[in-house]
Amino acid sequence: MDRFFIQLKAGERLTLSAALQRHLRATPEEAERLLHQGSVWDHDRQERLRDGASAAGGRLLRVDRPKFAVRECVLDSADVKHEDEHLLVVFKRGGVPTQPTPYSDVSDLLHGVQGYLARRGVGYRPAPVNRLDLPAQGLVLFAKNKRCEAALHRLFDGRHVRKRYLAATAPFEHAPASCVVRSRLEWQGREKEALTYVRFCREHGGRFFFLALPQSGRTHQIRRHFRERLAPLLGDVRYGGAAPGSELWLLCFQYAFAHPVDGRRLRVAFLPPEWRQAMGLAEK
Repeated sequence: MDRFFIQLKAGERLTLSAALQRHLRATPEEAERLLHQGSVWDHDRQERLRDGASAAGGRLLRVDRPKFAVRECVLDSADVKHEDEHLLVVFKRGGVPTQPTPYSDVSDLLHGVQGYLARRGVGYRPAPVNRLDLPAQGLVLFAKNKRCEAALHRLFDGRHVRKRYLAATAPFEHAPASCVVRSRLEWQGREKEALTYVRFCREHGGRFFFLALPQSGRTHQIRRHFRERLAPLLGDVRYGGAAPGSELWLLCFQYAFAHPVDGRRLRVAFLPPEWRQAMGLAEK
């Protein structure tokens, strides 16, 4: 992402689109695309700007320009793995942000979910209750009303949601049948206790597959714990030295918890076909 600041003089008679074209040497189409995808900000007010025809004079603009083309997220109903009156469980693909980024608020899963609910006549605009790393795949929970959203947050905060991940590494010597990884992980200047249970699943196709059960929710916890105690995850550019563009082999495939409204035990699981094939499992 490249970040630009444009200070426009008070009284300067430029539209927002024209200002972007002049100062970024952008075509009208490029300026419109930056506005549509949420890359242009009023820096002082910390709000995204959309209307290319509005007056731009006197503003300090910030443009967070991505290095790649932004693709609007439209949620496919096939990626909804559970839906009831109160909540959704949705599959997130690798490379799709869970929530808006500085350079876009249309390419993320949240945008796709909000569009999906709007098409079905649901007026509530949810936020993701949990998040996954950008390159990771897996299930993400969204509430369809405020009551359920608050209750789901309480379940996560109280560690009453059982999360299961699959992770893959290159084969390595002395792989344990199971282990407990406990450490203090630092993120943005703060250290917190992190705990992950790990169990070896199988070897297939030149990969070791592990079940990972995080007991805390620290940033990049599983990826960092594998690097510290086992081996870097395949495709982990940040923690394993993989080449850029590699696919991260980390999947959140199951949640189990008491439904936050009616209390029934809910278990939602999804194993993508490519993971099933890679692990040598028969198709159901």
